[in-house]
Amino acid sequence: MQHYSELATATNILWKLIEANGHDPEVLYRDVGIDPDLLNKPGARIPYTLVDRLWAKATEIIDDPCFGLKANNYWHPSYFHALGYAWLASHTLRDALNRLVRYLRIVSEKIFLKLEEDPDGLTLAFNYELSGMRIPAYSDEEMSTSIHICRLNFGEDLKPVAVNFMHAEPPCAEKYFALFKSPVRFSADRDSITFSFADVDKYLIGANPQLARLNDQVMVDYLAKLNKDDIIDRVTSVIVDMLPSGGVVDEKVAETLHMSVRSLQRRLKEVGTTFRTLLDTVRKDLASIYVHDPDIELAEVAFLLGFSDQSAFSRAFRRWTGNSPNATRKSGQIKNSG
Repeated sequence: MQHYSELATATNILWKLIEANGHDPEVLYRDVGIDPDLLNKPGARIPYTLVDRLWAKATEIIDDPCFGLKANNYWHPSYFHALGYAWLASHTLRDALNRLVRYLRIVSEKIFLKLEEDPDGLTLAFNYELSGMRIPAYSDEEMSTSIHICRLNFGEDLKPVAVNFMHAEPPCAEKYFALFKSPVRFSADRDSITFSFADVDKYLIGANPQLARLNDQVMVDYLAKLNKDDIIDRVTSVIVDMLPSGGVVDEKVAETLHMSVRSLQRRLKEVGTTFRTLLDTVRKDLASIYVHDPDIELAEVAFLLGFSDQSAFSRAFRRWTGNSPNATRKSGQIKNSG
């Protein structure tokens, strides 16, 4: 049975919400069986069942149905481990949102995010199917934090195209409109935020590709350690580490993981994948970030992804996307300039 967990530092937001509403968070944490000292230990995790209980108790004692919306006042990048810093260093909101979707498991193992494109824009959709409880205040915290961190990168004038909440409209609905500065719909089929393409593809002045890549590696390493039995995470971590040196083959990866090639192939087959598929997926995912970053020359992108030369990378990128890296980058620059 999978034991889901949440990053302990991420619950600092709830701690501050409880405190701001006149209650002693330490009492609540200890009451549900959470050691408050964990909140000061980077990388420490809390079983999700305890986090659910904590939210339920907080909702019982706090006399404000909209208290979760105030989460935007308390977020700090360290609460999200390396993801928080990689987020702030991302060169566009699209880049940042892709990182959030890819690495959210670091923060929470029971929430899933998905990015969808339609004519209205790019939508960040939340899925709580694995969550034991569906607490409106928790959804409010997630959505409030999401718009807050987007505005940290973009600016306070960021206005979503649309915002949807699954829970019913509360008596303090005006607070939602004031926070999101956009149309808000309640009793929707999911929690989601939609941004215009012009906003998500605008180049951000705080972008720092080197810092973002360093934190990407920290996250890959953390995920590998989070579940040592997850062969996909372990192989992915080694692939990312080896890519710039080129010649990433299953023999070298197996040696690094202290197993035979046959054992590596067998374990990957058991989880429905192959080494070649994983290598291709890692390169494709990283390429989608690097190609849209004008601070990285395309020749350097080829090097970072472990290709022998730029033409080999261009052929692979065209196979993945149907477009050349150069055309894709020019298209992104046109969007950014608008």
